[in-house]
Amino acid sequence: MIILILIIAAISFIYFNVIPGKFHTPIAWISLIITTLSIVGIVAHDYNHYGMKEKTVTVTKPLASSANKQLPILLYQPLGNGTEKVYLYKNYDGEKKPKAISTEKMSAKVVKSKNPTMTIKTTTYVYKNTFSRLMFGIFKHNNELKNRQYTFKVPNSWHVLSVKQAKNLQKEMAKKQALLKKQMLLQKKMQQNNRLN
Repeated sequence: MIILILIIAAISFIYFNVIPGKFHTPIAWISLIITTLSIVGIVAHDYNHYGMKEKTVTVTKPLASSANKQLPILLYQPLGNGTEKVYLYKNYDGEKKPKAISTEKMSAKVVKSKNPTMTIKTTTYVYKNTFSRLMFGIFKHNNELKNRQYTFKVPNSWHVLSVKQAKNLQKEMAKKQALLKKQMLLQKKMQQNNRLN
């Protein structure tokens, strides 16, 4: 709607400014003011979300280990210099692959808690009222994302590890399991030898 007002006001300004006639000058000035206000409104809407308000929705979901039940960990992949992290999470134990958090306008933190849960707080811009929607709806900024904050609440027994650390841990565990298996086989052989003797 504001684009239509802008076009009509600009055409009116040109017409009443160029064509001489009674009261054409004041109408040309009014058209210029409306044109200017329309441009200011468009810029304010585009840069400062004029005519919009913030809407926040918070969702809490269960959190399962990114690996498996026996290894309670929350995985992350460091970004850039490592200050930002993309967390990889599962909501249920049955999920095959962990999901990655969205990286668009996001922040994430890990806090200690008794029960493992994750909270996603999403803030978007929505039109304040029907008039704002009518005026600026053409720009399709409704439900535009402002930010998304992830809070992972993990128990003290959990570990927060990078994907690389988790792979190293799995290798170490596999080595220990292989060594333990060897020791058990050796112990079994020794017991069998003692029985024979």
